[in-house]
Amino acid sequence: MPPAPRAMEAPCRMPDETSVPPDDTAPSAAGILHCLRMLAEEAAALRLNATLAALRAAIAACAAEAPPAAPISGPPAGVALH
Repeated sequence: MPPAPRAMEAPCRMPDETSVPPDDTAPSAAGILHCLRMLAEEAAALRLNATLAALRAAIAACAAEAPPAAPISGPPAGVALH
């Protein structure tokens, strides 16, 4: 006797492109740049030259679109406060 047919399972619900993740996991330009730089380091270590070149181009494009970094408050490097 053949096995009984399985009931159709509900398909996995994929978030649509308009959904916004919670603030603590929202992607940011800085986070994307960080990931691209880590991937570039790995590509360099593995001597994946074409991949490294593509990642460098992606880093440059992302950096060009990223907002400028906020200035760091505090004394300049090498200056001690008394």
